[in-house]
Amino acid sequence: MSTDILPGFGTAAQRSTTYARQQAVNSSVVTGTFLDRARAALARQRAICARPQEHVDRVFRDILGQADGTYFGKKHGLSAVRTLADWKKAVPVRCYPAFEPYIQKLLDGDTNVLTRSDPYAFLKTSGSSGKPKLIPTTRHWRNLYRGRALYAQWGLYFESIGYDRSHGAAVLDLSWERSASLKPVSDFASYPISQRPASVSSVDWSPPWYEEDWFQGVDDEDYKTGLYRKLRLLASSDVRIIVALNPSKIVGLAEQLAERSGDLIADLRRGTLAGAPCGGADPLLADRLAAVQRSRGGGLRLADLWPNLSLVVSWNSASAALYRPWLEEVTPGVPKLPFSATGTEGIVTIPVDAHHAAGPLAVDLGLYEFVPVEGRDEDADLEPDVETVGYRDLEAGHTYNVVMSQANGLYRYDLGDRYTVVDRVGEVPRMEFAGRGGFGSSFTGEKLTEEDVHTAVRLALGDDWPFRPLFTCIPVWNTPPGYTLAIEWPDGLALSPEHFAAQVEDQLQALNIEYAEKRRTERLTPLRVLAVRPGTFAAVDQRRQADGASPAQLKHYWVQRNGDVLRYFEEALGT
Repeated sequence: MSTDILPGFGTAAQRSTTYARQQAVNSSVVTGTFLDRARAALARQRAICARPQEHVDRVFRDILGQADGTYFGKKHGLSAVRTLADWKKAVPVRCYPAFEPYIQKLLDGDTNVLTRSDPYAFLKTSGSSGKPKLIPTTRHWRNLYRGRALYAQWGLYFESIGYDRSHGAAVLDLSWERSASLKPVSDFASYPISQRPASVSSVDWSPPWYEEDWFQGVDDEDYKTGLYRKLRLLASSDVRIIVALNPSKIVGLAEQLAERSGDLIADLRRGTLAGAPCGGADPLLADRLAAVQRSRGGGLRLADLWPNLSLVVSWNSASAALYRPWLEEVTPGVPKLPFSATGTEGIVTIPVDAHHAAGPLAVDLGLYEFVPVEGRDEDADLEPDVETVGYRDLEAGHTYNVVMSQANGLYRYDLGDRYTVVDRVGEVPRMEFAGRGGFGSSFTGEKLTEEDVHTAVRLALGDDWPFRPLFTCIPVWNTPPGYTLAIEWPDGLALSPEHFAAQVEDQLQALNIEYAEKRRTERLTPLRVLAVRPGTFAAVDQRRQADGASPAQLKHYWVQRNGDVLRYFEEALGT
């Protein structure tokens, strides 16, 4: 049982000093030592691309070493495993539910269950049923793998603006923040990947801005207030790089600056934030921004506040690619680079060059196997004995399901993600995230599944309804995006579609923590219900088929893959 107390956490009063003071200008600057570490990590990652196999072999040996003598290792006879073929015979491919009994043993206080290095915390993310998944996090895994990978990608970002310009610069890191509070599970710390608390060692990812007030989360702070707080606390700093996971957060930052330009100028004049003293005033900056605002006749832009802004970083593939025009609109002319393909369960790719959306497979972070997507039912999980191929067998232009084994105890894990091979960097395939198999939609990381929608509608309907109507949830791209639930709605119902929409919305937020967070932060609009007459779904299918849709496209989905289908329902409603 873990009894570790993570450093960096005191009482709420001790932590919540954010509104009481502002750090000195450029206090969160990038230091030489930090740059050296990031530069070395990037050089190492590039060298791995030239000779990957030795690293693949090392990772495999380490995974076997971590499993040696554990409950999992004994149950699967891993002491006899010598080769990758042995490994595939001994360990079936699994989704998360198959790991839950092992996770529960750890929560119950057992040790040596999945790995010799026992977890000190669990990362939390939504599961396919809405129940949170708990991903074990060990010091061995963080120190040997995860932390180093983050240094490598940041090395690329600093290199892209020039190491000479990086030294002394400020960074606005929106990809995670220091947790304001911990919510334990059993005796373990538990938190989302975007809210990690303190580093576990000197080799873990430890950026120089970790102790800054702007970087620390504040309990009960809403999304927009948090973005404005960061703008205010870094207003006088020389910010040159902005980094986020999802581009929607950078867009949200720009919108807060535009909407609250007057507030920011007033706060800079008074030296305040939310009515409280906040370091010293900056009247010169206030005057400059006020002049810009007057000349433009509108809100401020990010480049007005930070004229040396030289790079923005975010995911830029699959659904996140929809934000490309919007992101360019709020950061015109500023170069864009991708964030690593990072999930709670592990990192799949790390960018090493200027490709806008993809990066080489992170062969030194885990053992990766692949299953071609072609010919498979996209909603089906991988079979336990499915035939897999290695990184050498991947072909450019083809898309693959990813099976991942990592030293944190997720062995031959069906990640559920799909990647398309773009080309190769040295001997390593460069891969772009293509979306998830078996789930419906994710504009901002909400990972809305078909099971989420089906369960939410069923619970909202209750047991008193005399029918079970046809319905489907349609992603609607907008600014911000959201979802429309098209549902066959008979005449004479006392319940209004608006009230029903509110009930489904409540259920979705209860089922899916990521969806709830994106709604709370207004990155998604409230669910809309489009009530149509019974028989509309059949009419829509006939119309789509007449327009050339294939039988596979006409298969019923609880969450549609393409928002274009909405127009058919709206046309049917109009008639």
